[in-house]
Amino acid sequence: RMQYLPSTIWRKGDKDRATAMIQAIEKMLKTRRIMRSLERFVGERLYEGDLRMLQRTI
Repeated sequence: RMQYLPSTIWRKGDKDRATAMIQAIEKMLKTRRIMRSLERFVGERLYEGDLRMLQRTI
């Protein structure tokens, strides 16, 4: 019988803190993903004809 969860009993504060940490991490990942896709979208627009600019940014 495998035990995935720790056998210690979680207090209310521990649960709240864990939930807040998970939400903060998810928010960070989400903003990073949005920024990445935005950069890609803007990059395709800007660098369509301008190869010198593209090489400078890479």
